[in-house]
Amino acid sequence: MKVIYTDKPGRERGVCYRLLSQFFGVIDGATHVVVEGEAPEIVEAYEAAGIKVGDQDAQEQPETDPRKMKVPELKEWLATKGIDFDASAKKEDLQALIPQE
Repeated sequence: MKVIYTDKPGRERGVCYRLLSQFFGVIDGATHVVVEGEAPEIVEAYEAAGIKVGDQDAQEQPETDPRKMKVPELKEWLATKGIDFDASAKKEDLQALIPQE
């Protein structure tokens, strides 16, 4: 689970948001932590627990392999390649349209 410590919590699905000022310890189940702001005690606690701490920008790099893309990104990729698809197609059907290299 991705955990983001920030002053501006969001609502991204599958992400646990916490306020920077309310750090009470390492969250069980965290696999990646982003700290938006100065909070060395948070970084140190997670690193001591062996959990990766990075920045938001590094985590949000766009996927370049169409086989690993989420449906919206895959649809955009197919469209840029000029490949027609049914807008209601499931991920497996969209992946079948990826040209074999």
